[in-house]
Amino acid sequence: MSVAELFAALFPHFARLHVEFVRVIGRTVCIRARGREASAVCPGCGEAATRVHSRYERRPSDTAISNQQAVLHLQVRRFFCDEADCERRTFAEQIPGLTFRHGRCTVLLRTVREQIALALGGRAGARLTELQAIGLGKDALASIHRAVRCG
Repeated sequence: MSVAELFAALFPHFARLHVEFVRVIGRTVCIRARGREASAVCPGCGEAATRVHSRYERRPSDTAISNQQAVLHLQVRRFFCDEADCERRTFAEQIPGLTFRHGRCTVLLRTVREQIALALGGRAGARLTELQAIGLGKDALASIHRAVRCG
């Protein structure tokens, strides 16, 4: 089994990424990656776009790895939407199952946070997130709880 296959087996939510390197800095695992796809779907019109406008780096947090905080250094591309009827001129690519618009964490970490907020909330949830190396305070968990229950 190659390193890429092993990484994909251990972290299936990274399957659509090309991982360039993994580095441990203190108690943080830094993963540098970029999307594998040559195109991205425009959220405005749903058409595939291939013309790249620019690139930038996002740093979403992910679930802990071996009880160490994980940060993804993700190189993201902005694409031009060339559809005449589309009101969007450019858009940022989203990696399906991994990132979401304006998200500072991965979809998996957001789901874990929501489940902890709903099950435990407040101080108990804050203690659990601290043990899981995804530390959130009691107020943040209460905010997530309200957003999930009302939204």
